[in-house]
Amino acid sequence: MNKKKNKAGKKNKSLLSGAAKSLRKLSTTKKVVGGSALLALGLGYLAQRRGLFGAFGSGDTDANTGESLSAMEGASL
Repeated sequence: MNKKKNKAGKKNKSLLSGAAKSLRKLSTTKKVVGGSALLALGLGYLAQRRGLFGAFGSGDTDANTGESLSAMEGASL
């Protein structure tokens, strides 16, 4: 009976232990590049949530559709 319990305990590995095992296989360069990409994505996400990208845009983009309002010039309603 003890053998079955030990085998069941080995199957219950956490997600983090599997991720750590996969990270050990990567080279240092790949770890640095991947970490930098995750950092850039995280900072971009936070900036977007805080509305910091609105100041850099052209300002004539519809918030709902993402279409440029200048493309509608001359259009009649």
